[in-house]
Amino acid sequence: MTTTERTRQQLDPAGSTGVAPVAIFLLLGAFLYAVFMTVRGEAEISNPVFAGLALALLAIAGAIVIFGSSPTRAPLTARTHAAAHTVAVLAILCEAVGQWGTNMYVRDDWGPVTLGLLLVALGPYRPAKEIAGAGMLSAVTIGVITCFEASSLVTSGPLLAFVVMAVTPMLALCFSAAIFSDGVVTSIERWQERAKAASVSLVRELREGIARSVQQDRITILNRDVLPFFNEVLARDTLTTADRDRARMIADAIRQVMVEEVDRSWLESLLAYPAVDPTNRTEAVRIIVNDPHRVASAMTVAQRTAIRALFVALIAIPGCSRDHARIVLSRHGDRNHGVITARVPVSEHAMRSTFAPFLAVMRAVFTSLEVDFVQPELTLRFSYDHD
Repeated sequence: MTTTERTRQQLDPAGSTGVAPVAIFLLLGAFLYAVFMTVRGEAEISNPVFAGLALALLAIAGAIVIFGSSPTRAPLTARTHAAAHTVAVLAILCEAVGQWGTNMYVRDDWGPVTLGLLLVALGPYRPAKEIAGAGMLSAVTIGVITCFEASSLVTSGPLLAFVVMAVTPMLALCFSAAIFSDGVVTSIERWQERAKAASVSLVRELREGIARSVQQDRITILNRDVLPFFNEVLARDTLTTADRDRARMIADAIRQVMVEEVDRSWLESLLAYPAVDPTNRTEAVRIIVNDPHRVASAMTVAQRTAIRALFVALIAIPGCSRDHARIVLSRHGDRNHGVITARVPVSEHAMRSTFAPFLAVMRAVFTSLEVDFVQPELTLRFSYDHD
């Protein structure tokens, strides 16, 4: 598992799936604003090729963010941010070249505003410090470009005033995105701490009841098999060879049950538990677990929760074929690998929309998640570190 960054997407992957449309709206708005300002300031364009190239680069930067922010490709990495940010800065540079020597007003330049909107769109996906740092570095670049353009401006004034006017829109949007992102992340972390404390308290309350339940299960086994045998022997007041053989069989059966329960991993116990099938359908999926190296125990609590949630979602789908859900875990070198296969009788669009939150969580807690869906076969491949 990769180190969790302080982003909304990684701390609340399921809740962040609905943010993607907001990012698309912001980036589309930024591009339309750039087109409008380019058409409006046509008289200031000295090199139409670079002016058009600037718009094309801005569109590419937006496409990179939209592509990377998709829940099926989560999480959006620093590399994706760097690529989009670099292309957006190149768009600003091309805009300046397209107006070289003819740019009359700094306020007409669309570059800083569109870069600021791009950073706002990245707010849920990248840490606040990264957004603020990238914005300040870009402010230096914008300031340098403005210094070279100052000679063509029709308004006279201090050079510093033009620089401040150029970078202020971008910095305002940048810092707003960083502050909002940090506030959301902080609130999520506080909620998680409260939930963790409540979970620990609940475990303590239920531990005694669970112990009693396990003890009752053992007593049930004795009442069903052992006590009737003892009663028969006491009633006859004799011990025959058949009684010895039956006693040996009962002892072997009880010993086998105890050994199987001790050797059973948390994953086998979970998937064998009736609560995993909330619908209680008789045709529900019977999940097969293949874990020869016993690497299920190396999963973290978050990873175990993600696995359970995924299987609950699978089982809840009507028409899932019995015996076609399987999870195979193995160890290769210093990493553990897993493959989940299931037959999901839904369309590709329905599968992606239904499982988007679950896949987002899986991508956040596991490494290198790969999803293949060839209707109706769903295959998930993932890896994670040794605990």
